[in-house]
Amino acid sequence: MLMIEKEIPFELTEVDLRNKPDWFLAVSPYGKVPVIVDDGQTIYESAIINEYLDEKYTSIPMMPEEPVERAKARIWMDYCTNKYLTLSRKLLVDHGNEELQRENKKKMKESLIYIEKECFEKNANGPFWLGNNISLVDLHYAPFFERFGAFKELFGVEWPEECIKISDWWSAIQKRDSYKMTVLPTEEHVDLYRSIMQNMS
Repeated sequence: MLMIEKEIPFELTEVDLRNKPDWFLAVSPYGKVPVIVDDGQTIYESAIINEYLDEKYTSIPMMPEEPVERAKARIWMDYCTNKYLTLSRKLLVDHGNEELQRENKKKMKESLIYIEKECFEKNANGPFWLGNNISLVDLHYAPFFERFGAFKELFGVEWPEECIKISDWWSAIQKRDSYKMTVLPTEEHVDLYRSIMQNMS
């Protein structure tokens, strides 16, 4: 999504993570995706890739200019990685345990309401995380919100009715060409998660 938004030309190579080819492991030492090779240099981890590309290719900036605003953007990305994504993983890890899943779904709801109140209700400048312009924060969250339909189907997670502005944000993201060109259908996420849960059993 970032490379499309910034109009950076790239060549995409899909990798089957259940059958990783040798060439890929040579490129990505941790065996993780995504990974990019740019001018012979290998960079991995989504957030690090995004910041690297935004710093190197500056014609369409995706972060605020002011240091304090950049710090706020990084705080929200950290919240995604260390709070929202952690809660999402718990849904997978605790599948089959109804008591733990009730608590997980409660915490997921609380997290979404926190984002609604602490970000979007305080943001009067536009539909995106930081206002009128799409940023690294939006692109950091988008792939994980894309999977929400799978969480609903597999674990019964419901979208909190309080989260009106996040719904508006998600609608704005889905209208972007970068999202339309990279979206993975819900059923594919469901199949992947079912495969992961089978391997965990």
